[in-house]
Amino acid sequence: MSRRLACFAAVIAVLSPLAAIAHEYEAGSITVAHPWARATPGGATIGAAYAEIKAKDGAADTLLSASSPAAGRVEIHTHTMDGGVMKMRQLEKLAIPGGGSAVMKPSGDHIMLFDLRAPLKEGDTLPITLVFEKAGEVKIEATVEPVGAKGPHGMDHQPGAADHEGHKHH
Repeated sequence: MSRRLACFAAVIAVLSPLAAIAHEYEAGSITVAHPWARATPGGATIGAAYAEIKAKDGAADTLLSASSPAAGRVEIHTHTMDGGVMKMRQLEKLAIPGGGSAVMKPSGDHIMLFDLRAPLKEGDTLPITLVFEKAGEVKIEATVEPVGAKGPHGMDHQPGAADHEGHKHH
């Protein structure tokens, strides 16, 4: 019996990190995959969170707002080029095409957190509530990754980059 228990424990030890990488949240036709945020240095009052938001075929939806008990104010933002200069601006909403996805990532669409109540620390989780036009509220927990992270833990690319275009393997 102890041999069987040891084998089971080994399987759990191998699969546990994979479960942490592949966390998803579903509501209605929406799936929020791999939510994550970058750690912030002490004293920082702003932060950002990212995820891939997918909608089932024929079931487009719209992200209307976001909130978090960790921040005084939360907004949906994007980066755009304006005269050769990258600028950040608030979005009133974010469309999620039916059968498609919106990938929130650094230097692109993201969730901006203002007036952080405490620094975002690597390894912590950040509770966020996303509000969709059709799916309603979706409560997620974003994993806080290191300051310079480019994607969720264990992924050297952004979610949704399945085509690997321009992706270099190490």
